[in-house]
Amino acid sequence: MVLLQILVKSMETLEKRKIDLRKQMKILLKGMEQEEKQRLDHEVFIHALKNPEIMHAKSVYAYMALSWETGTKELLDYFWKQGVQVAFPKVLGDEMEFFKVNSLEDLEPGAFRIMEPKAHCEQVDWPEAVIMVPGIAFTRDGKRLGKGGGYYDKYLDRYPGHKTVAFAYEFQIVSELPAELHDQPVDHLITETGSFFCK
Repeated sequence: MVLLQILVKSMETLEKRKIDLRKQMKILLKGMEQEEKQRLDHEVFIHALKNPEIMHAKSVYAYMALSWETGTKELLDYFWKQGVQVAFPKVLGDEMEFFKVNSLEDLEPGAFRIMEPKAHCEQVDWPEAVIMVPGIAFTRDGKRLGKGGGYYDKYLDRYPGHKTVAFAYEFQIVSELPAELHDQPVDHLITETGSFFCK
């Protein structure tokens, strides 16, 4: 009984640390000047083009960043121009699946105000697809703090083997993160200063 109480307390403390860090990072992200954000987003894009997974990708599981997240639009436009197959996630219950998207016109606001594929988009299963993974904070060795839904962790657990790439600003890189056993690290991290292999 005492051990159970200790475990419950430990989990509560871990969750509180995650919530606090999410709040702190969101304040920093939402407080960025638009001109500075655009500059950093372009630098992230330039480094993304040097990343081996991005360079050689034939298919990508992507996402449209929210206004305060590290931007992804420039990279998405690049993929479509290069003929790379692109799919976006859609939340279905407590899980998500990916659907092919040919342009921004195939998207509409979905769960949590995130842009999702419209109803006509075809569900896909591309085992070789590189997965772009969003996050609030990261460590250099690939640990990731998401928004709290656990959708990407569950997807990567169900479909292992995909290469994963995350995008962030340097101030989102921290020395350590509160992690749980089911948390899935990313393989590559791209910031305005470079592209890094995490594992």
